[in-house]
Amino acid sequence: MQPAKTLDTSSLQDQIRSRLEHDILEGTLSPGMPIDEKALALSFNTSRTPVREALLLLSARGLVDIVPRTGIYVRQLRANELVAMMEALGELEGVLARLAALRIGPVLRGELQRALEGTSAMAQADDAEGYQRANAALHDVIYRASGNPFIVEQAQTVRLRIAAYRGRMFEKPGRLAASQREHERVVEWILKGHADNAAEAMRDHISVGGKVFADLVLNNKFG
Repeated sequence: MQPAKTLDTSSLQDQIRSRLEHDILEGTLSPGMPIDEKALALSFNTSRTPVREALLLLSARGLVDIVPRTGIYVRQLRANELVAMMEALGELEGVLARLAALRIGPVLRGELQRALEGTSAMAQADDAEGYQRANAALHDVIYRASGNPFIVEQAQTVRLRIAAYRGRMFEKPGRLAASQREHERVVEWILKGHADNAAEAMRDHISVGGKVFADLVLNNKFG
């Protein structure tokens, strides 16, 4: 009977971790916000053990800070950390775009084209929140087309850690239209199978976003 209990605890741990990651990604839990361990346990109708295990995993991934005798908080990143992570994301996504250009199949080609239409519609509507969701969907297709789950996991972790901050980039006037043009170049090269051009276009896309991001950070637009 003991193995079944272990599996149940592990499953609860994964559910709690996934819930917290989702809330951080969506901005429900923002940087610096406290996490109520007791409330989480009640929400999942469980003891604090799987909650603590989930929080330890998130702490190891840099998503939460566990401060002894003080509390547990969503991690707040320093400006230099944010900019460094954008640089890392550009390199990771450049590799994924390169692999996607080499490996994308007929089904994902169609998904990628539809995803591009989705970002285009949001850009034309000047809908920053909708564009953020459509943008995530487009990048997800590229991730899947890359066929490399290890690099995808690294990119997703970086995106999750900076998600609460990156959404503000799309609020800058003209950024949606510019981002859409960058997406069009990335998708064009992927669909043509030009791996080097796809990688360069993706790095440029993330780099431009990173410059916008750095401007926001340096001008104290976060908080």
